[in-house]
Amino acid sequence: MNLHFRFALLALLLAAAAGPLSAQEAPLASAASEHYQVLTDQGEARAMEIGRTMEAALLLFNDLFHFDLSRLAVKLRVRLFANRKDFDQYLTGLIGQTRGDFVFISYNDPNRSELLGFNRPPAELNTSLLHYGLIQFLNAFVPSAPLWLAEGSAAYLEASTFDRATGRFLWQPNLAWLDTLKTALRTGAPAASITELLLFDKERAAREIGTFYPMAWGLVQFLAETPVKRYNRLLWDSIGTLQPALSLAENSERIKQRVFAWADAAKLQADFQTYIFGLRTFNDLSREGTELFGAGKLDEAEKAFNAALELRPGSYLPFYYLGLIYYQRKNYAKAAEYYGRALDLGIEAALINYALGVNAFAEKKYELASGYLRKAKELDPKAYGEKADALLKRIEALR
Repeated sequence: MNLHFRFALLALLLAAAAGPLSAQEAPLASAASEHYQVLTDQGEARAMEIGRTMEAALLLFNDLFHFDLSRLAVKLRVRLFANRKDFDQYLTGLIGQTRGDFVFISYNDPNRSELLGFNRPPAELNTSLLHYGLIQFLNAFVPSAPLWLAEGSAAYLEASTFDRATGRFLWQPNLAWLDTLKTALRTGAPAASITELLLFDKERAAREIGTFYPMAWGLVQFLAETPVKRYNRLLWDSIGTLQPALSLAENSERIKQRVFAWADAAKLQADFQTYIFGLRTFNDLSREGTELFGAGKLDEAEKAFNAALELRPGSYLPFYYLGLIYYQRKNYAKAAEYYGRALDLGIEAALINYALGVNAFAEKKYELASGYLRKAKELDPKAYGEKADALLKRIEALR
């Protein structure tokens, strides 16, 4: 029995001795989709919903791997518990211990293999379903894929977001490991070598998990997203070279010799590092945008904040600064629109009401401005009372 689990937010592949299915099962609802069998203690409707989610996830997985889905011998099993307590009890009955995140358990009999999880907020649930679902999906086709490819692909896809309008997952970059990887590359950590990473076994991955995991993510991210086609080809050829009957060591060596041997190792490492150091996180882009705005470079600041929104569309910070940028450009309608978006996303209401008041004042919409300013003063008199009163007096004088 193989366990695939994340420990302290790190995905790790471990082996455990197979044991009897000793956990006591409560009555579960079941629903079958085209490729999945879902069991849950949350009712049939919930089982069907998870089945649809997993089918959408499978499309995302296969956009990367391009496997022949007709080769799936059995439906992939997913067991989702309503609460963590029941998940712990079930997993402890299987392996004598529990885990902090989802677990994929793989038996020699594929009918017994299953992805185990527990309910959580939708975004967190989808992240775990994508990560461990990818491990389950890949295991169904190639039980011993190289660790960098399995874990790197899981991390590469796990930040994707579900679009209810289309019923599909939309890929989003996952830069959670970027800063850690940059540090590893700067310090020359042993696991930061692509040549070494290709042959990692489970023991070394566990021993050097702090570098292995970000490197695995980074290599897949680089090979999939770099504009250099010959490096994209390394990923597609690695996937095409996998052999289901081979061991982990054999598949790893096969890819190293048949795929990566054609690339200049030193140049590949250098180009990989250049690519990684060129990536910027949401915080990087927000900091850059703030500095550019402060320097009066509005066009460059706007580009930085729009790039930040691509990484985190639910953040109010870029919308607030885009409002300030359009205020500076005297495009007051657009500024008000961005301020409103920031307010909808949870920015401090007093701050936005004051900004909207100043914006309306500049547009000579004095009645509207007065309403916003009074609201800002009411919400936070200490921060905005004096400033709001000063502007309100000016409005009275201009009427």
